[in-house]
Amino acid sequence: MNIILFNGTIQAKVNSGGGLDENGNPIRLSDAFNEPISCRVVTNKKNNLGKQNGNSFIIASYEVLIELQPFDAGVVRLTQHGRELGIFPVICIERLEEVGVVKITV
Repeated sequence: MNIILFNGTIQAKVNSGGGLDENGNPIRLSDAFNEPISCRVVTNKKNNLGKQNGNSFIIASYEVLIELQPFDAGVVRLTQHGRELGIFPVICIERLEEVGVVKITV
């Protein structure tokens, strides 16, 4: 049995709609985030010194562990200790069968 000490949630961005309706008109593609999945969020790197055109921003990278399950997303929303960290593109998804977790790098 695998034990993950959860400290946050991850939500995958999913697209719906698209295609054509019964009259042949295009259906607008919409996106939303699925239900939150409990996870362990670990900060890889975080730098508060990002600047562009006079605006400051945070550069961050995280590793996320969830219980072994199907997971496929290109973009995710992360929270940690109830605080939203942001919306991030997924860099890598690894299934670690031997320890029963999925490791997601964003």
